[in-house]
Amino acid sequence: MKHLIFPLCIFVLCGACSTLQHTPGKDIDPLKAILHAHSPEFDSILSHPEQYEVQIIYTRIDRDAAQRPHFTSFYHNTDSARYFYPASMVKMPLALLALEQINHLRASGENLDRDTPYALDSVRAYQQQYKSDASAPGGKPSLAQDIRQIFTVSDNLAYNHLFEFLGRAHINETLRKKGYNHTGIVHRFNYPGRDNRYASPMAFFSPVDESMLYRIPERFDSIIRQNPQYGTTKGIGYYNAKDSLVRTPFDLSGKNWFALTDMEKMLRAVLFPEAMPPQLRFDLNPADYRFLWHYMGIFPRECDYPRYDSTYYDGYAKFLLFGDSRAQYEGSVRSFNKIGEAYGTLTDVAYIVDFKNKVEFVLAATILCNSDGIFNDDRYDYDRVGVPFLARLGRAVYEYELGRKRAVEPDLGRFYEALK
Repeated sequence: MKHLIFPLCIFVLCGACSTLQHTPGKDIDPLKAILHAHSPEFDSILSHPEQYEVQIIYTRIDRDAAQRPHFTSFYHNTDSARYFYPASMVKMPLALLALEQINHLRASGENLDRDTPYALDSVRAYQQQYKSDASAPGGKPSLAQDIRQIFTVSDNLAYNHLFEFLGRAHINETLRKKGYNHTGIVHRFNYPGRDNRYASPMAFFSPVDESMLYRIPERFDSIIRQNPQYGTTKGIGYYNAKDSLVRTPFDLSGKNWFALTDMEKMLRAVLFPEAMPPQLRFDLNPADYRFLWHYMGIFPRECDYPRYDSTYYDGYAKFLLFGDSRAQYEGSVRSFNKIGEAYGTLTDVAYIVDFKNKVEFVLAATILCNSDGIFNDDRYDYDRVGVPFLARLGRAVYEYELGRKRAVEPDLGRFYEALK
């Protein structure tokens, strides 16, 4: 995932920027008002819904006297049944399910945690062994290391490791039971020729003497998982595996699916588990949540394992607010988020906070930026259209939130502490 940022957009996050304010007691749709107030910036995209397929969810957060959050969501063109390619957004549920599963194994008596080293084995020709990770503490793979890389730079190999750990059947059946009914995760990334129904065998080892602690055999998903959403064929053509242009719409019906509504609910279930219905939550402990918040909120340069160079600038995996600038950000605003980018589609789902001004809100958005209608040609309009749109959208909602009156100032301390 790389961007060439053409204009260096230096954004100033200040209350003086906001001209649209919320008036208590007025029954208005603030998202509609925000988009209207910024129509010169957004109309060229929002007036073409079939071309750009923009969907937006803005969730306002209001705290009561006991600091309990109450959510009010507002929508633009959101349709849980309409398909967009989720790309790396599917890494978020796998990270959560992996932590939940290791907790369940430990509760059943296994001496395992997220830092326990593991190794992937191979019993089929296309499967690959994986036993070392030079970027990890101790040089050994672990679920913790995979999750770090998933949230800081959206690493594909780390996602594939979690896919092997969980297996396709467990992933989809567990998400369905939790009520994420518009989600299906059916394939790995960048592994052509692999049968995604099979999950590789793997084993966990003692970090002290390398003795085997637990072994997971190969697993098989016997269910044919079909995408129920509409709009899975897109564009006017695509390049196939032989790099030949095929002049028919690109069929994504065999790809992962993950509706924006499910993404937004899942993010809130991670950040505010106590305020979400029990069914939507994941079985995580306080240390798990702090671990997740830390790596969702930091910039790549703040990560210890692995260490990232300046190629991974602050906005590299944070499109909303930060995406259109390569400048190092030193202010009080943070985005606890996950992004997706592939097949011309950009998505960011974020809990955005300003620790200084006591602002918090959730913003989720996706946009298709593929003006020539050709897929797999590496000529998507990420830098010219998609990233600038998402960055400006984030700033527009943030500016509105700066001017919004709150009955109770939010206590953001647990998220601030998680960044340390």
